[in-house]
Amino acid sequence: MNRVAMRWGYLYLIMLLLVSGIGLVAQKERAQLADYRARFSQLERERSMLLRDYEARLSNRAVARWAESQGMVPMSEGRWAE
Repeated sequence: MNRVAMRWGYLYLIMLLLVSGIGLVAQKERAQLADYRARFSQLERERSMLLRDYEARLSNRAVARWAESQGMVPMSEGRWAE
Protein backbone atom coordinates (compact mmCIF):
# COMPACT_ATOMS: atom_id res chain seq x y z
CA MET A 1 0.00 0.00 0.00
CA ASN A 2 1.14 3.51 -0.73
CA ARG A 3 2.48 5.68 2.13
CA VAL A 4 0.25 8.58 1.11
CA ALA A 5 -2.82 6.35 1.22
CA MET A 6 -1.80 5.13 4.72
CA ARG A 7 -1.43 8.72 5.94
CA TRP A 8 -4.84 9.65 4.57
CA GLY A 9 -6.28 6.52 6.15
CA TYR A 10 -4.87 7.43 9.56
CA LEU A 11 -6.08 10.99 9.17
CA TYR A 12 -9.55 9.69 8.23
CA LEU A 13 -9.57 7.35 11.24
CA ILE A 14 -8.53 10.14 13.61
CA MET A 15 -11.18 12.47 12.21
CA LEU A 16 -13.81 9.72 12.48
CA LEU A 17 -12.94 9.15 16.15
CA LEU A 18 -12.98 12.88 16.83
CA VAL A 19 -16.40 13.34 15.24
CA SER A 20 -17.81 10.33 17.15
CA GLY A 21 -16.44 11.72 20.43
CA ILE A 22 -18.01 15.08 19.74
CA GLY A 23 -21.31 13.35 18.94
CA LEU A 24 -21.27 11.42 22.21
CA VAL A 25 -20.59 14.58 24.19
CA ALA A 26 -23.38 16.39 22.35
CA GLN A 27 -25.87 13.61 23.12
CA LYS A 28 -24.93 13.69 26.79
CA GLU A 29 -25.34 17.46 26.95
CA ARG A 30 -28.67 17.25 25.14
CA ALA A 31 -29.98 14.82 27.78
CA GLN A 32 -28.78 17.14 30.54
CA LEU A 33 -30.44 20.09 28.83
CA ALA A 34 -33.74 18.21 28.69
CA ASP A 35 -33.44 17.51 32.43
CA TYR A 36 -32.67 21.17 33.12
CA ARG A 37 -35.66 22.31 31.07
CA ALA A 38 -37.98 19.91 32.91
CA ARG A 39 -36.66 21.13 36.27
CA PHE A 40 -37.01 24.76 35.16
CA SER A 41 -40.65 24.26 34.15
CA GLN A 42 -41.34 22.53 37.48
CA LEU A 43 -39.75 25.43 39.36
CA GLU A 44 -41.79 27.93 37.32
CA ARG A 45 -45.01 26.10 38.27
CA GLU A 46 -43.99 26.08 41.94
CA ARG A 47 -43.11 29.77 41.73
CA SER A 48 -46.49 30.70 40.28
CA MET A 49 -48.28 28.66 42.98
CA LEU A 50 -46.22 30.35 45.70
CA LEU A 51 -46.92 33.81 44.26
CA ARG A 52 -50.67 33.11 44.20
CA ASP A 53 -50.49 31.87 47.79
CA TYR A 54 -48.40 34.87 48.83
CA GLU A 55 -50.83 37.32 47.25
CA ALA A 56 -53.81 35.55 48.81
CA ARG A 57 -52.26 35.68 52.27
CA LEU A 58 -51.07 39.27 52.06
CA SER A 59 -54.04 40.87 50.36
CA ASN A 60 -55.56 43.82 52.21
CA ARG A 61 -58.64 41.81 53.16
CA ALA A 62 -56.58 38.86 54.48
CA VAL A 63 -54.36 41.16 56.57
CA ALA A 64 -57.40 42.97 57.96
CA ARG A 65 -59.05 39.66 58.95
CA TRP A 66 -55.84 38.52 60.65
CA ALA A 67 -55.46 41.82 62.50
CA GLU A 68 -59.05 41.74 63.72
CA SER A 69 -58.58 38.17 64.92
CA GLN A 70 -55.54 39.37 66.90
CA GLY A 71 -57.61 42.07 68.64
CA MET A 72 -57.10 45.12 66.44
CA VAL A 73 -60.04 47.50 66.42
CA PRO A 74 -60.53 49.41 63.18
CA MET A 75 -59.82 53.15 63.55
CA SER A 76 -63.35 54.17 62.73
CA GLU A 77 -64.79 51.97 65.50
CA GLY A 78 -62.03 52.75 67.99
CA ARG A 79 -62.47 56.50 67.70
CA TRP A 80 -66.18 56.29 68.60
CA ALA A 81 -65.64 53.91 71.49
CA GLU A 82 -63.97 56.57 73.64
